[in-house]
Amino acid sequence: MKRRKNAIRRKRRRTMIGLVIMTIMAMGVVSIGVMANSDAVATSASSIFDAKPESNTAKSGGNIKIRESDETIDSAMLKPINDYFETYFRAMANLETEDLTGIFVDPTGENAWVNQSAMDYLIQLRQSQSNDLRMSDYQCGLTVTSVDTNSDAIEVVLLEDHTVNFAFIPDVESSSSGITHTFYLTETADGYAITEHYKDEDSFLMLEEAIEGSYDDPEVVADELLSDALAVIEALAEEKDGFNSGAWESETVTVDHYYDTEAALDYAMTWVDAIEVERNDEYGSYDRYGGNCNNYISQCLFAGGIPMDSDGDNKWKWYGEEVDLDEVDWGRSPAWTGVEEFYTYASENDGYGLVALVDENVYSGSIGDILQYGQNGDWLHSVIITDVITDSDGKMADYLINSNTTDRINYPASAYGYSELRLIKILGWNDGQ
Repeated sequence: MKRRKNAIRRKRRRTMIGLVIMTIMAMGVVSIGVMANSDAVATSASSIFDAKPESNTAKSGGNIKIRESDETIDSAMLKPINDYFETYFRAMANLETEDLTGIFVDPTGENAWVNQSAMDYLIQLRQSQSNDLRMSDYQCGLTVTSVDTNSDAIEVVLLEDHTVNFAFIPDVESSSSGITHTFYLTETADGYAITEHYKDEDSFLMLEEAIEGSYDDPEVVADELLSDALAVIEALAEEKDGFNSGAWESETVTVDHYYDTEAALDYAMTWVDAIEVERNDEYGSYDRYGGNCNNYISQCLFAGGIPMDSDGDNKWKWYGEEVDLDEVDWGRSPAWTGVEEFYTYASENDGYGLVALVDENVYSGSIGDILQYGQNGDWLHSVIITDVITDSDGKMADYLINSNTTDRINYPASAYGYSELRLIKILGWNDGQ
């Protein structure tokens, strides 16, 4: 996944938005009805602040755990952080929003608003999916990596991991790890409270960057993002219906050597972990340079027998860190580590190397194929399919995926914060001429 080049949390902006934008959130908790697992997909977007009827679903269980680490932190400092995660996971588990802003020193501040809006955005996205993306259970672990008390506000950096059971696949454990959070705390008469919080994960980063890059009111920006995303989800639902109706015929292509999906899947499961970030030190790691996602899926394909390709105009190789575009077995090509660059290689390569299809129905994928996520035409994240989920009628319901940055294991494709989705079917490779 693409990351910010300069993390906003290090800028620690103090800009405040008008109280009018926050009025409805200051009034209290807004209840949002659960639309998940219905036959219809939402076709229009209302404001993320608009109240919906409260659902009558049972509340899920869950647990927040502070993991052991080398950092020492006062338990009083952990209280507002724990409150944040308790509120967030309870809301995501039930797909019913709760007020996050009340945990902040200034509930009307821009950072409190972004945190609330990012959560509500993801809730509405998950509500709009045909699968029931509530959580029947969740376990969240927090590992404190640094505590800085030498400035005006106390900075606490931690890594989140979580394992959840989504309602539509209750027997599947879906895990994420390596999610960086930065909290800034200040001591008040009532104890420590959050002044700012930043999160390195898809929907939070997307909303934050969209607000920064626009002159419009933040609420308008958030509503436009949601409206666009719901329209994409509706289109994808129609594409899924088309696939399940049998109206789609896949292109037939011959290859010299077939892709070893079992070996690719074995590698995909080896180099990701439910709690700690795992990386293969035989390759570079690009978590700090836009994300390691495509580097990870490239390694999976290579493990599945797809050879590195230094020939011709389209190259896919990793022999070292330095970028090299020459026809030599040295350096790396942008297609190995870049999301859009890999798609270009997969779609345009001929002769020696990878054979793939990129114009197939997005729901016609198989284990070992690649999915890419985007937003407003900007493709940001690559993942590998680990399983195909079918419903009781045998129809395609969803994919499970693995990824890096954020690291995920057997995670539903439909649960992501990015709405746009495209498929790269990996067939095998050719010897060339």
